[in-house]
Amino acid sequence: MSRTLTYFLAFTGMGSLFLATMLFAAVVLGFTPKLGEPASASPSASASASAGPIGTISVMTMNLAFEPSTVSVPEPGRYTVELTNHDGIAHDITFADGTVIPVAANSTASGEVRIPEGGLTFLCSVPGHADAGMTGSVVIGGDPVPSGSPMAMTPEEMVAVDAAVTAQFPAQTAGTGGQLLAPTVLADGTKVFELTASVIQWEVSPGEMVEAWAYNEMVPGPEIRVNIGDRVRIVLHNELPAPTTIHFHGLIVPIEMDGVNAITQDAVLPGDSFTYEFTVRNSGSNMYHSHFMAQRQVPLGLLGSFVVADPADPAVDQDVVMIMNDGPLGYTINGKGFPATAPIVAHLDQLVRIRYMNEGLQIHPMHLHGLTQTVIAKDGYLLEQPYRADTVLVGPGERYDVLVHASELGTWAFHCHILTHVERDEGMFGMVTAFVVVP
Repeated sequence: MSRTLTYFLAFTGMGSLFLATMLFAAVVLGFTPKLGEPASASPSASASASAGPIGTISVMTMNLAFEPSTVSVPEPGRYTVELTNHDGIAHDITFADGTVIPVAANSTASGEVRIPEGGLTFLCSVPGHADAGMTGSVVIGGDPVPSGSPMAMTPEEMVAVDAAVTAQFPAQTAGTGGQLLAPTVLADGTKVFELTASVIQWEVSPGEMVEAWAYNEMVPGPEIRVNIGDRVRIVLHNELPAPTTIHFHGLIVPIEMDGVNAITQDAVLPGDSFTYEFTVRNSGSNMYHSHFMAQRQVPLGLLGSFVVADPADPAVDQDVVMIMNDGPLGYTINGKGFPATAPIVAHLDQLVRIRYMNEGLQIHPMHLHGLTQTVIAKDGYLLEQPYRADTVLVGPGERYDVLVHASELGTWAFHCHILTHVERDEGMFGMVTAFVVVP
């Protein structure tokens, strides 16, 4: 008897709770279920929200770009997103509604996003990646090509758009990077170089102004050229909003001159200065750059060349430094993107030395049309057995020196051969220049 009473009280209590809940739903939510009908059978916003994805959006990342950059889906709704990263660095896909799906290097990640009636844009939120072109959009139905895209033009219109960009080369822009920095020579022969790091506005290509962090208001910073055995003093003045240091990449220096915060020195705070001083012990194509927040400061422009002459260097008619970079400034050669890059102009039969220096986050295979490159040095050291190539693969931090014999008249295309670094629907851009051979 007592057990029956217990069950009765328990079930009637639950029943009262159920009825109270239904009354709340009817009054507050406007939901009135019919007797004998399951609650899930009645439509509601929460039921709709719990519906599963209606499709899949597949996107790849490759060479700081989304592929495809424009995705077409048949209707609004919730979709599974599959993000495959073919780059050796981490990315994410960040939608305009705040949805973020991160993906590690050379891996795949997934998540979900709700696409509204008007579609949704996306980008990679890793600093510098969106500026380098990692943007895209999801559109609803029909042709995934946005209105006004060259892919919506006739073939003749596409040719005209491409030719109009190329016709600007070499376009004039404000500022020239990598200008030779003349030292002050002290009585004891020490060569003193002054470098001031500051934030500037830099014209990367015609009309495209970007914020850059620069040495002596230029990107790349001034070119430093010295000889083996020189005593050098580099005075860094920090006018940035953040601490910084200088690392002399490739040079053999005393440990306290290596430029790594908390290991070899304290970072140079805004408004302060620091003096680096050492005797030059090794020759070749070397670099200098920030080693504090380097993933941000170097792509923003805190970089430059440090060339040390070698008695065994071959005699050449021209000696050209070519610094590649990628990130917030885009894909650049010596701080500029096509059509504002500077061509190399040589007379027939001249010998030109090109010093490739990769300060970027990615590999850049440099390809020269029509002429052969003879690789003579790697990371500042002359090779015992030089070799010939038409494409030289230059990884981040690497330096390669090549000789080019100007043997063929004409204007020869010269570019990185990762095609998303040099070509887009609107024409050539980024890491493109030319080697011009004149009589």
